Amino acid sequence: MKTQRVIKELADSDDLSSVVIEMCPKRWGSMEKSQPRGSPRRKLLDNEMQAAADLAKDNKVEIILGDRCIATILDRAGSMFKKTGRDLLSPIDGWPAIARDFGTFLKSKSSTATPKIGLLDFTDPLLIMGLPVSLMRYPLALFLKMPLRLLGLLGTLELLSTDVVVSGDPGSMNKFAAISAVLLFGQFLFTIALARTIIVVMLMERDEVLADAIRDACRKMDRDQEVVAVLGIAHCNGVARLLAEQPTTDSTSSTRSSNAKA
Repeated sequence: MKTQRVIKELADSDDLSSVVIEMCPKRWGSMEKSQPRGSPRRKLLDNEMQAAADLAKDNKVEIILGDRCIATILDRAGSMFKKTGRDLLSPIDGWPAIARDFGTFLKSKSSTATPKIGLLDFTDPLLIMGLPVSLMRYPLALFLKMPLRLLGLLGTLELLSTDVVVSGDPGSMNKFAAISAVLLFGQFLFTIALARTIIVVMLMERDEVLADAIRDACRKMDRDQEVVAVLGIAHCNGVARLLAEQPTTDSTSSTRSSNAKA
C-alpha cells in the first residue's frame, strides 16, 4: 500500500509528526473490535486506514481520528433531509437555499487553488492492482456488517424490477399513468433531498472537520515535520482545497493526503 510506504519513509527519518485518519472514535472502535490486527477477518477485509494506524503504532507516532462523530453526522443528515423537504415546499425562500448549496459545491469543485486528483491519478499502478481486490472486498464487508439490511435492499430492488401487467381497460391505464407520474415526481423530490444531504453533510461539512483536524495536527509540530492524512477519495480534493485556502500559521509544516483504498 502506498500509504504504508510513505509513513514508513517518514517515520524512519523521524520526519513524521502524526497520522490523521478519516474516522471518528466510535467508528474506529467498532472497526478495531470487529477486525483486530492479525484476525482472519482483518486479513480478509484489510484496509488502508487500519494498515496506516498499525504502522504508526509500531513507530510510536500519534494517531488522530479526525472525522466528525458518526452520531452527529446522522443527526445532521436527518435534519438536512427534513429541511430540504420543507424548502421544496417554499419556492420563494427554499428553492434559492437549495440552489445555493448545490452552487457552493460546484464552485468548490471548479476551484484551481490546489492540484486535484484527476483521471491520470487513477492510472497509478498500485491503484490498478488493488482495484479487483477492492471490488470484491467492499461488497463483502457490507454483507458481513449488515447482512439482513443488504438482503432486504436486494429484495426490494428485485421487486421494483418486476414487470407489472396492466389490463387494457382505459380507466385502469389512466389510473396507472397517474400513479406512475406521482411516484416519479416523488422520486425526483427524494433524489434532490438525498443529493443535498450527501453534498452538504457527508462531503462539505466533513471536509471542513477533517481540514481542521489536519491544521491542528500541523500546529502541534515543533519542528520541520510532516503530517500524513489518510482520507477517502471523496474528501481528498475538498480537504486539499480548504488547506490551500486557509493553511496553518506555521509556514514550515506540511501535509500529505493519502487516498484510502484497499
